[in-house]
Amino acid sequence: MENLGMQIADEQKRNADILYPLLLRKILPDGRKKVVAVSGGSGVGKTGMAWLLKERLDADGIPALIVSGDNYPHRIPAYNDAERLRIFRMAGLRGLLEENVYNPAVREELKELQIHNHDAKEFPGKYPWLAVYHRWGDTALEEYLGTENELLFSEVSFVLSAFKKGEETLMLRRMGREAHEVWYEETKSGSRQVLILEWTHGNSPLLTGVDVSIVLKSTPEETLENRKKRNRDAAVASPFVARVLRIEQKKIDRELGRADLIQDMKGNICCDVQERG
Repeated sequence: MENLGMQIADEQKRNADILYPLLLRKILPDGRKKVVAVSGGSGVGKTGMAWLLKERLDADGIPALIVSGDNYPHRIPAYNDAERLRIFRMAGLRGLLEENVYNPAVREELKELQIHNHDAKEFPGKYPWLAVYHRWGDTALEEYLGTENELLFSEVSFVLSAFKKGEETLMLRRMGREAHEVWYEETKSGSRQVLILEWTHGNSPLLTGVDVSIVLKSTPEETLENRKKRNRDAAVASPFVARVLRIEQKKIDRELGRADLIQDMKGNICCDVQERG
């Protein structure tokens, strides 16, 4: 936590100062255990904000626990990345067949692009068939990303329910980078009053048990700059990863109406709903 704290920018601390009083107003009235979701696109600063809110809650005598939704996909990151790419490519290929634009020349061009991982890249005017491939691939990705096919929403919802019921301990899922690095840890939760769920998909309608949904919103330019500061620009440079992030952001944007609080990266509160639901 100490190392993370050193990396939190002053701007995010300022944003937390703006957001915290509004959050406090929503969780204090009845004294029951509450679940707060901090969500938003990749690189928007969810992890840092979750820790800043926890620090402020703890300081005010409202002990909080952070749970990361990133530990709840069906597959470890490498396998999930491979599944995303498989879905995109197989759907794109099917689209070429369905729209009758597949032929030996296209086959060779596509093979070459895939070998160099350039098949998700835009080549205006160079490959007329590529727009069909992208459209079908994107549609298939939209049906996978942020759904039960990719993520264990039911298991996360179970954890939130157990916390709100006052369970003394929670069995939280942990995940590393290797196939054997998936395990569960017992975490004391009985004395905690607030559970902060930090997750890209924390505002999804597939998730139940959230009392206050906070969405951190950014423009693509702000997100890119934030990822560069965190040395994550290499991933953004990948055409396929950039495509995945755009699709995820569109889903997040479509679900903004469910949020209780929306904050942009300049600290502005775009939404403050008095009563959830």
